[in-house]
Amino acid sequence: METNSNKSLFIAYPFYIFISLLLGVIGAVSIRNLWVGSSLGYAVLFAFLLLLQIGLFWSNTWQYGNPRWLIFYYPAQVILIVAMVNQPFTSDINLTFLGSAILCLIGESLGLFGNTRRALYLGFFLFVFMIAMLYWQVERERIWIALSNMLINGGFIVLLMVMFNQQLIERQKAVDLAESLESANAKLAAYNAKIESLTLQNERQRMARELHDTLAQGVAGLVLQLEAVKAHLASNRTERATEIVEQSIARARSTLAESRAAIDDLRAAPVSMEDSVRKEVEHFKQSTGLPCGLELSVTENQLPVETTNHALNILSESLTNIARHADATQAKVKFFIQNQTLELEICDNGKGFDVKNETKGHYGLVGMHERARLTGGMLVIESNANGTCVQFGVGRV
Repeated sequence: METNSNKSLFIAYPFYIFISLLLGVIGAVSIRNLWVGSSLGYAVLFAFLLLLQIGLFWSNTWQYGNPRWLIFYYPAQVILIVAMVNQPFTSDINLTFLGSAILCLIGESLGLFGNTRRALYLGFFLFVFMIAMLYWQVERERIWIALSNMLINGGFIVLLMVMFNQQLIERQKAVDLAESLESANAKLAAYNAKIESLTLQNERQRMARELHDTLAQGVAGLVLQLEAVKAHLASNRTERATEIVEQSIARARSTLAESRAAIDDLRAAPVSMEDSVRKEVEHFKQSTGLPCGLELSVTENQLPVETTNHALNILSESLTNIARHADATQAKVKFFIQNQTLELEICDNGKGFDVKNETKGHYGLVGMHERARLTGGMLVIESNANGTCVQFGVGRV
C-alpha cells in the first residue's frame, strides 16, 4: 500500500474533473458518430460504457491503495477501452478516444504513485497495449503515423506530469527539512536550558566551596586566635595577647578580601606557590601554637592555576580540621610539584575519626573531594587512633 504522503501529493479532484471533461467531450463526439452512422443501440451502449469507465476513474481515488482493487481496476479499464474502441465508428474518432483513454490512465498512475517503479511498469504495460490496439485498428501503412502522433501529443503531457511530480517531491523534501530544523531547534533550546541549569548548579557548588574555604576557615582561625588571646590575658601575658590580636586583625582583613574575590570570581593566582604554602603553614603554627614540619619543593610548575588553587584549598582545609578537631600535638606537611605532577600530604598525631562517615556534617571534606574530582586528581584520607593523613595527587604519582 502506498504511503499517505504520496496520496497527499496528488491533487485528485481537479485531475479527475479534467479526465471526466476530456473523455466526456470525446465520448459525446463518439456517441454522435455512432448515432448518425450506425444505430441508436450502439450509441447507448457506448454511452453506458463511457459512464462506467469514468465511474471507475472516480472510484480509484479511494480504492487505489487496495492491491485487490488494482488487480480488478486496470484489467477492467483495458476491457472497457477495447469494447469502446471496437464500436462501428464511421471515422477515426476511436483512435482519438484510444489515445486519450490510455493517456488518462498513464497520467493517473503518475499522479497516484508518483515517479515510482509501479507507475513505470503500469505506463509500459499501457503503452504496449496501445501499440497492440493500433496494430489491430489501423492499416499497416498508417500505423507509424498514428503512433507518432500519439507519442508526440501524449509524451509531452506525460513529461509534464513527471516534472510536476518531481517538483512535488522536492517541495515535500523542503517541508520535511523545515520540520527537521524546527525539531532540531526545539532540542537545541532544551539542551541550552539544561546547560544553563547545570551551569547554575556548578556555580552554586563553586560558591559554596569558595565561601567555605574563605569565610568558614577564616572565622575558625579567628576563633582559635581569640581563644588564645583569652588564655594569655588570663595569665597576664598582655604582650603575647596584643601580638595575637594584631594577627587576628590582619587575618580578618585577609578573609574579607578573599570572600569578596570569591563572590566576584576574581581570585588571582598566587605569585609564588612556595610562599603561599609557607604562608598557610605559618598561619597554622601562629593560630594553634602547634609545631608543623614542612617539606616543600616546586620545580618547573606546569600545572594549571586552577589545579594549584585547589591544592592550596585542600591544604588549608586540612590544617583547619587539625586545629579544630584533631587534638593533635604536632603536624607535618609535604608539598611537591614537578612539571605536571603534584603531591600533597598533611599528617597529624591526633585522635583521628571514622573515615567511612567522614562526609556527615563535614562540608569541608565534601569540598575537598569535589576539588580533587575537578582537577582529575586523587584524594585519599586515612585515619585511626594514632592520627590522620590526607594525601592528594595529580598526574603520575
